[in-house]
Amino acid sequence: MDELSAPGVSALRQAQDTIIEHSLDRISSAHDFYRTLPEGSRDQIAAVARLGVTMFVDSAENPSTPLTPSQIFSVAPAALTGVITLEQTLALVRTVLDVVVDEAPRVVPEEDHDTVRILVLTFGRDVGFAAAEVYARAAEARGAWDARLESVAVDAMLHDAPEDAATRAGTAGWNGTGPVAAIAAKTTLDALGVSRLRHECRNLASDCLVSVRGDSVLIVLGDSQAAHPGTSKHSGREATPEQLVDQAAMQVAGGLGGSAVVGPVVPGISHAGRSLRSALAGLRALPGWAEAPNPVHADDLLPERLLAGDELACEQILNLVHAPLHEMGDPFESTVATYLALGGSLEATARNLFVHANTVRYRLGRVSEQVGWDATNARDGLMLHMAIIVGRLAVSREA
Repeated sequence: MDELSAPGVSALRQAQDTIIEHSLDRISSAHDFYRTLPEGSRDQIAAVARLGVTMFVDSAENPSTPLTPSQIFSVAPAALTGVITLEQTLALVRTVLDVVVDEAPRVVPEEDHDTVRILVLTFGRDVGFAAAEVYARAAEARGAWDARLESVAVDAMLHDAPEDAATRAGTAGWNGTGPVAAIAAKTTLDALGVSRLRHECRNLASDCLVSVRGDSVLIVLGDSQAAHPGTSKHSGREATPEQLVDQAAMQVAGGLGGSAVVGPVVPGISHAGRSLRSALAGLRALPGWAEAPNPVHADDLLPERLLAGDELACEQILNLVHAPLHEMGDPFESTVATYLALGGSLEATARNLFVHANTVRYRLGRVSEQVGWDATNARDGLMLHMAIIVGRLAVSREA
């Protein structure tokens, strides 16, 4: 590329301050957003413009000196990237370049006109790339900081008081007050995988927190009180907010590519620790059920969680299984207990209870309808049997 002549460089240097002032005037008149910025931010942008024009003249005077366009942004703090967007920054750069392209050829000798235009356009291209790099680094730093805030919030849910956990979640960007569900999964995600996971979570739920821990990941999903309208996948009717959150959690868990457990839906973010602890306990107990679906609900792993020593599982099986069975009355509870104790034989159960086999069949059917667990199914029978044992132990402790 041709270099500017010595008279051209001298003329450009003399016109430098004028070009800077005209650039700032053009910025102020051409961009409404600039005029609405705080004075401090406008001063920082003006400093960037001054340094940019100065560096351009310096590069024209000393073309052999390596050029580092990113230094132009060194006079503005990184926080400025959160005040104006990359698109707005590039618009400002373009405005300054337009002024330089208009005015620089007028002040240099005629033979330098084409050269100075080429220098301006080349310099402007390099500054544009430099601006993109600045914003990319700022976005990366914000992403790393946001990820740390999310991990701290998830830790608080597992170990701190509910109020503290809710505060930490708010700091990490949680806004909703609706139902929440947690996911614990064994999977290894790279940076791109984590980014895709967050994108999917935010498409499915109003709020999400993601905490990556080596070969595992913890996710908390939530929806606002004004839940998105939807249809239940199971009933075909309009889904409740709780069903929507659970469906979203199961969909996210199903795409993780590893073993995943979805915790129970809880009323709000302050209760998220319960869902998280249940999901983690389920993940630890998952090897005990080789035939478990993937993903699986933590409540479907209550027998394995009980055997693994999970205190939440004991409480949950009492509330979820034993309590509704006990409320049905003694004939139903004793029928289920006897049926399971006798290996699932209708005839033996009928003889033991001095009733007809059809009565046993009727009672078991009622329990399946009302409690949701079918004693004639091997897996459901295990759940009911464990619930009855835990219930009896609870009564003995109270006696």
